[in-house]
Amino acid sequence: MSASPSETAGLVPSSLAVILKHMRFAGLFLPALFLTTAALPASAVQPVSCSSGARSFLPCELTFDLKQGDVQASTSAYANDMMRVEFRSPTHKTYLMHAFADAVLRVRFSPTEAGTWTYHVLSEIPRYNDKEETFSVADSGFSGMVNVANLRHWRSTDKKPHLWLAAGAPFATMNQTEWETWLDARKHDGFTHIRGALLIGTGMKPFDSSGLPNAAYFSNLDDRLLAAAARGFTLDLLFADHEFAATGSLNSFDQHESLIRYLVARYGGLCVTWQGIEDFENTDNSRAILKSLASFVQKYDSFNHPRSTDARASSFPLVADGWMNFLMEASPDPQLGAIDHQFTDKPEIHIINSTAPDVFRHELWNCTANGEYPSVSFETLQNQANIQAIHTWVHILSDTRHWEFEPYFEISGARAVGLNEVEYLAYAQDPGIVEITLPHHKYNPLWINPSTGEELYLKDYRGEVFSRPTPGNSHDWILQVPREGKKESMLKYFYFESEDPPVQEVDSDIARIPFALVDPAGEEIKTAGPAPYSLKITRANRASRQMQYAWWGEVVGSETGARLLGLGSSGSFTIPKELLKQSGTALNVRVLAINANGKAYELDKIYRLTP
Repeated sequence: MSASPSETAGLVPSSLAVILKHMRFAGLFLPALFLTTAALPASAVQPVSCSSGARSFLPCELTFDLKQGDVQASTSAYANDMMRVEFRSPTHKTYLMHAFADAVLRVRFSPTEAGTWTYHVLSEIPRYNDKEETFSVADSGFSGMVNVANLRHWRSTDKKPHLWLAAGAPFATMNQTEWETWLDARKHDGFTHIRGALLIGTGMKPFDSSGLPNAAYFSNLDDRLLAAAARGFTLDLLFADHEFAATGSLNSFDQHESLIRYLVARYGGLCVTWQGIEDFENTDNSRAILKSLASFVQKYDSFNHPRSTDARASSFPLVADGWMNFLMEASPDPQLGAIDHQFTDKPEIHIINSTAPDVFRHELWNCTANGEYPSVSFETLQNQANIQAIHTWVHILSDTRHWEFEPYFEISGARAVGLNEVEYLAYAQDPGIVEITLPHHKYNPLWINPSTGEELYLKDYRGEVFSRPTPGNSHDWILQVPREGKKESMLKYFYFESEDPPVQEVDSDIARIPFALVDPAGEEIKTAGPAPYSLKITRANRASRQMQYAWWGEVVGSETGARLLGLGSSGSFTIPKELLKQSGTALNVRVLAINANGKAYELDKIYRLTP
């Protein structure tokens, strides 16, 4: 059933190539895909055969050659679903994987446990249909696929906590040797994810003029991604970067199913997350495009990998569409991530593009204090100071129960997360006095320099209000306040979810909202030029002493969805161009806010849009 070694390497016998050359299928040349692949060398990181040498959570492949008469003239290896394989685990879990054409038909799969597996072939090709065989899988020692746990956090298939730390990378710009050296460096740094786009709009084209996958492009991409998978990384895969989306290629909705079936068949068998399109707000009709793409991901992704989309600001406005199970946001202002966290029950990834060390470090720790996990850009990692800050972050977070952390608001002079009565982690961006109210227990506090990792241990503390100045005034500080004995005992009796994570109930009752809208004043907003926005506190108390605000705008009746207008209590906004393209004449301005205790509020007002 499996192909010969030469076919597995991507080679087609010349006699078969001649026969296939004259067969046109559904407007696409199947042999064009095969023949361009035939000239390529075998991938240096080609997966092993599932029938020999398979290991848990590492990709293996089944390959099936094609002979004359196997494929009807009306069939396309790209547009048609020519083969499915059901993989059944030793514990009787079943995964349905689809084939993709690459000189031969390939089915790529990562077994999720060691032991004896069975695969069953379902195919339009009679000589392969209904075939069934068993194969053995050895234990790789890897933890497995990443999935949502404890509402806003992550765990792997083996139910161990997963510390999400992603490094962005342009998959196509480095040669293979440079790429693997870079991967090894990121592994040493503590990164667990590698992030990039599958389809790019510059350089080598992903598809040829007839609409077929460019074999050279995807072979090169395979080398990059399979090398990362072999090192145990999870791959955060954007379907397309902004340049590819701008070509309009994603506007052909009737092509979405073939595209997604191909990409999921090729890469969905790896440990991946799906991250939509780059800066989705910058692509026309992106909401409808993403809903369509996601519907086919859900249809073909048997592993049900996590789904979201990259964003210029935040993917929060798309939550209501129902296909996402985590959020992504990229604002350097920590207010946006803090508010998103309190208004949803999903985990959130913060994209860091800052390169200056101080700015990067502030953003890294503020997102952590929001309860988010970081994804760091490729450019950021060109600075060694930022890599050192990452080392410190990994060292600190790895020693916490980060998978149960939630924002902690009983603090001043810093932002904090923690697991109540177990441990707390505070970030003081500005030096000064940090005061944190704690349940009455014995704690083992220490200060940490986030730039160097230097630790300054304090005397054990027993009390309710811990108040100390930062050790110095020249930079930011981390305050870690654990109960080491409690943490140690929990390792014996608790594994996950020792405390129910909070779910916010948003208050939109005007009578209870502690602020009022001042600007935009009146009933209309001019679309030309910036519009001022501001709020005033109407109920001053301890809870309203520190408010955080996010301003969203949505054209009433449009399908585009909301766009971020501004952050904070005052400023000015220019209506995003994608909203002005809509035909509506009214703008719903929504203010989402949280107070010093994390209580969430929502205030809405509709304005007429005038030139």
